Amino acid sequence: MYDAGEAGARLVALDSARPHWGRSPVRPRPRLEPPLTASNRDAKPLGVILTGGLGTRLYPLTHQLPKSLVPVLNRPLIAYGLEMLAEAGMDEVVVVVGGNDDRTGPAAVEAAPPGMRVTTAVQPEPKGSGDAAIRPGAALDGRRVVVLAVDCLLRGELRPHVEAFMRAEVAAWLVLHETDRPQSMGIALVEDDRVVDLEEKPERPKSNLALVGVWMLAPEAVERVRTNPVINAKGESDLSATLAKMLGEGSSIGGRSFDGAWLDVGALGALLDTQAMLLDEHGGETGTETEDSVIEPPVLVSPAARVEGSTLGPNVVVGPGAVLQGVTLRDALVEGGARLESYEGQRVIVTRSGEIGQA
Repeated sequence: MYDAGEAGARLVALDSARPHWGRSPVRPRPRLEPPLTASNRDAKPLGVILTGGLGTRLYPLTHQLPKSLVPVLNRPLIAYGLEMLAEAGMDEVVVVVGGNDDRTGPAAVEAAPPGMRVTTAVQPEPKGSGDAAIRPGAALDGRRVVVLAVDCLLRGELRPHVEAFMRAEVAAWLVLHETDRPQSMGIALVEDDRVVDLEEKPERPKSNLALVGVWMLAPEAVERVRTNPVINAKGESDLSATLAKMLGEGSSIGGRSFDGAWLDVGALGALLDTQAMLLDEHGGETGTETEDSVIEPPVLVSPAARVEGSTLGPNVVVGPGAVLQGVTLRDALVEGGARLESYEGQRVIVTRSGEIGQA
């Protein structure tokens, strides 16, 4: 496992090309470099991606697959988070992984955009978002930090929020988005880019602006989460609840609605809906021989997959190494390495091990 420990001790500089449409370009071997220190850090915030959680609503896909590696258009979910932070101006990111996850670290190294330094830190036990956020240890000291949940998939510009956070004299900044389910989410009331109320799953919501899973923390908020976090009913350190407590005590917290799409990948049905939207946006491609098959776009088939005598589409993605023979699929995701014969299905997800989940 790529273990950063308390000091973020293993950092990787990457000059590789960005993965695209499931291809596996030839990449130079990453160079291990010493960690950045206070003397050579610049003013850019540190990115932290939280990858914990069992992803139970994504079963059977996550039975043997970390949530961070759930494929979206044949790219692991972690790749989108790294790309989002890079486009927002960050070039140093810590990926926090679970104690039994030895796959996310190498995948993050492989997926990171050119020039980004990546390290991983371990959260040995799932003790909440606050506990995960402080696992980078000394790498957080004196830093402004942008914390991102790995299943937060945004289409739009995060950079304006980062720039506003860096300019503002606030303890934290929240990225928000309108929701039609305010009773089931963390909800913020905002006036002139200042959060004036923050409540988790309110019975009577004061607004429809939900926390999307991006928390920006100034050093004082980092220290509060380290030393005196709110522990929720599950016995976990709760990052959002800690910020709400700070707000109630008089700390200034900024926030603004995100100008773009907030895509849901937290359940099988939502994952397929997001896949459909992204495929419509990008157009799809087959990239491989589809012998005696009918393709109804948009469909994305990895060049390393094999499709014979099948009917695919619309909204079908087939991962590398998958083999399909005599199947008919519509609104489906086939994980890389899966084998499927003589099957007809709609709104299904097929795993590498052959499990089929109905969305």
